[in-house]
Amino acid sequence: MPAGVGRQARVSEAIVHRIKKQITEGRLLAGHKLPAEREMARQFKTSRVSVREAYRSLEEVGVLRIRRGADGGAFVAQLDHEPVLRSLALVLGLGRTSHRELTEARMLIEPPIARLAALRARKDDILRIERVLLQEEHDAAQRSGPFRPTDSRFHRSVADCTRNLPLIVLMNALADLTANAASALDVSTRARHRLKNCQFHRQLFDAIRTHDGEKAYATMARHVGDIQRRVRRSLARRRK
Repeated sequence: MPAGVGRQARVSEAIVHRIKKQITEGRLLAGHKLPAEREMARQFKTSRVSVREAYRSLEEVGVLRIRRGADGGAFVAQLDHEPVLRSLALVLGLGRTSHRELTEARMLIEPPIARLAALRARKDDILRIERVLLQEEHDAAQRSGPFRPTDSRFHRSVADCTRNLPLIVLMNALADLTANAASALDVSTRARHRLKNCQFHRQLFDAIRTHDGEKAYATMARHVGDIQRRVRRSLARRRK
């Protein structure tokens, strides 16, 4: 590689690193317009080509949005973690995650999430979880609506209370995998499973509402264990 090309690549990487760092530290927010290529090149004592390459690479991963025209420029994008959620769930699904692996992952991840949710939940979080729970209890009483052995809406709402993006991403991926595994449950047993899940969710809600982290942890551990035992038994019956 020619020396000039190598230096250009290093400068471009340095620009990318600095922009990402500023976003992470909250110094650059969504909608913020970055310096023009000429100004950024002056700051880094480099060519506009290096700056253009840095901006282009950040646009490709969704960090920046490039607008053309008189009012154009490079703007910090509103970061969207949904593509990450879909990608993680797809990777785990294509990897044919076993029931044992899913159980291990859920037991390691979901109880700590519940504890952190109880410690961090705000008033609006608690109201949101309560709305989800009341809808679940209504559906269970009516025996209506699609059944899942763990209603992903409730578990996702619990994760949201943590305000920890990596944990939210993990909970969402696990919820998707669990919903897929749940299809193994016999249709005839689904109604009573609805009621049992609601009982666990009510206990979890009470722990979060009172900010009892240890109770939330223990309840989630029992809940996940109960769900996974039911799915395991159903899988065993299907294999017979």
